Amino acid sequence: MKIGILGGTFDPPHFAHKEIAVRAKTQFGLSKVIFIPTGNPWQKSPISNSEHRYNMTNLLIEDTNEFEVSRIELDSSRETYTVDTLKELNYDSENLFFILGADTALGIKSWKFFLELDNLCQFLIAPRHGVDKNKLGKEFPFDYLEIAGPELDISSTNVRELLIDGENLNKKIPTNILEYIQTHSLY
Repeated sequence: MKIGILGGTFDPPHFAHKEIAVRAKTQFGLSKVIFIPTGNPWQKSPISNSEHRYNMTNLLIEDTNEFEVSRIELDSSRETYTVDTLKELNYDSENLFFILGADTALGIKSWKFFLELDNLCQFLIAPRHGVDKNKLGKEFPFDYLEIAGPELDISSTNVRELLIDGENLNKKIPTNILEYIQTHSLY
């Protein structure tokens, strides 16, 4: 059974998160994709409450049986690192596929114990608007497969900015997530 892992702060989750999971599942024959909201991120702050991010991620995938959301990092009291999460999941590295956007992939060398990741999983990288594929090929330290499809130009940072400015977000996040954000006065 091939498993995809898509980690992130999901603050908030958006259509690009779901789209790269769909593409990865379809193109690489994954049995399921597990979304893992970051627990105590050491590289990003401030971020929204973990329960809100977990709930919004569940809303993003609620209509897809092949996707699930894990609390593995959210329920940890310590700082969470991808390498520890993948070890704790304890899947065979030949059947575990870590899904990244190209922009995130370029920063992987800043992750704690990043060299160990190559022994724990295979890498699937989605193209991202503004990220040169040649640069990615030169700078990403591991072998990877590219998730085919158009470059995606949605980021959680951009979504938060547009929310503050009162912009229409129908093409960036699902209505149920927008309603959740409004109900809980996030951002």
